[in-house]
Amino acid sequence: MMHRIMLALAAILVVASSPAGAQDAQAQWKQTLEKAKGQTLVILHQGITQAFDATLQEFSKKYGIKVDATYNRPSQALPRIRTEQQNGQYLWDVWWAITANMAQVAAPAGMFQPFEPFLILPEVKDPANWRHPDYLYGDSGRTVFTYSHEVSYSAYVNEDNLGGVKLDKVDALMDPKLKGKIVARDASVPNAGSFALSPIYKAKGGDFLLNMLKAQNPRVYENPEQLDTAIMRGGAAIALGVQSGSFAQCKLDGGCKKIEHIEFLPTAVSRGFGVLKNAPHPEAAKVFLNWVLSKEGQAFLVNEWVKDNATGAVSMRKDVEPHPKHADNMPDFTNPEKYVWVSSQKGEDEVKAVNKIFKEWTGK
Repeated sequence: MMHRIMLALAAILVVASSPAGAQDAQAQWKQTLEKAKGQTLVILHQGITQAFDATLQEFSKKYGIKVDATYNRPSQALPRIRTEQQNGQYLWDVWWAITANMAQVAAPAGMFQPFEPFLILPEVKDPANWRHPDYLYGDSGRTVFTYSHEVSYSAYVNEDNLGGVKLDKVDALMDPKLKGKIVARDASVPNAGSFALSPIYKAKGGDFLLNMLKAQNPRVYENPEQLDTAIMRGGAAIALGVQSGSFAQCKLDGGCKKIEHIEFLPTAVSRGFGVLKNAPHPEAAKVFLNWVLSKEGQAFLVNEWVKDNATGAVSMRKDVEPHPKHADNMPDFTNPEKYVWVSSQKGEDEVKAVNKIFKEWTGK
């Protein structure tokens, strides 16, 4: 059975790459461009960096398609979209963000459309043009396309506030000297807070994590900006669930000299796209996704991303190299088990376990 499926898939790829297949794709692309005239791409994005705006502006300039973009953190965007859809409101075309809430919550809830029908250009559709095709989608239903993966850190330390603690392994987080010196983002949902705690869970298990929370009693913040302030200026030694972009900018501005990520708590973070159910402007969405996932679009995004981010200027396209400053930021795909894949269903068990433990500790 599996052999027949593989042969069928191979036949599809041959047709898609044949001259006739290429002609069909170009005809479909031309028709899509024509239908997209007068449409407005309505997109929700994470907006933590200017690369989002720059990329959308470049797209609009290239194709003459207006863009209506709204910034919202994924943990806030999710309940908004879910409520709208439950009330029969389908207002968005594309969601662009770190994909944890998209892959682990929105996709299983049926909030997206299948992604592959929105891919037209052969250079985008062909899995051979992408590194590690088995990591192209964050969910089993193939609705969340992940164009980028990076080694990431959501746990940071202010060395000035450690008080002599040697922070070199997970067990050191139980040091009594750290009590009252740890802050954490609310990790009851998939977000940077649960990302930061997931490597602890993976390494030591649920009992250790729960005992650590009980023993150290970290201060909990809903707002990540408050978390950033606590470690930068508020006397905290460790922050679990920070926005790495805040510290990248702080370092670029000459500050945060004693604040570093915690090396033994890495995760693999993915960024990507999903097309929302009943997207009101499907042709505009198709034009945008085919461009931004093309060699041209990914190269543009990588070059914009590096301007104000310390990590993440990487693409999974084989013909788009990571920016030299971020060349070591690609996960080690020869040993993917070393990471918690917090933004896909591959890491769903760990993230959900962290959410449950955090709720148990806080009594939510």
